[in-house]
Amino acid sequence: MQPIITIRHLNKQYGTKTVLNNINLDIYPGQIIGYIGPNGAGKSTTVKILCGIIQDYTGEVTIAGKDLRENVLEIKKMIGYIPELADIYDLLTPWEYLSFIGKLYHLPDNVIEERSKRMLDSFGLLGNMDQRMDSFSKGMKQKVLLTSGLLNNPSIVILDEPLSGLDGF
Repeated sequence: MQPIITIRHLNKQYGTKTVLNNINLDIYPGQIIGYIGPNGAGKSTTVKILCGIIQDYTGEVTIAGKDLRENVLEIKKMIGYIPELADIYDLLTPWEYLSFIGKLYHLPDNVIEERSKRMLDSFGLLGNMDQRMDSFSKGMKQKVLLTSGLLNNPSIVILDEPLSGLDGF
């Protein structure tokens, strides 16, 4: 079995500070991994590189057999990314926000609606679908972010501290 993600000799610096130093990692389809370390260890930096958000690194990153640098847009379509803290458009309703995200992935309206309703219902937020998110708790917003990260049915899901502030459901 071939790895879905291969990282070789990954290095990243911010100014003179080395954040990632010669990281090597293989992740296989179906595998669930935890990437742990103290604050400032480079966990979020690694995640942002894998998601194509940070592009100024050295080393090689291959996802689904494709070089990340050469295929960043194609690879982004395969990934569902849920950050710890995200600037969510909280003047929108969950429905408006998820519709926007779904359209970025070129999903048909009926698919956006069906998936959004199903996932929001599982999080106990279906009744809040048309309520502006500026009144939501951090946990409620996190559930909308989880939904947005899974909306396109990605083959790879990357979670950066997704349970931070998450309310029970």
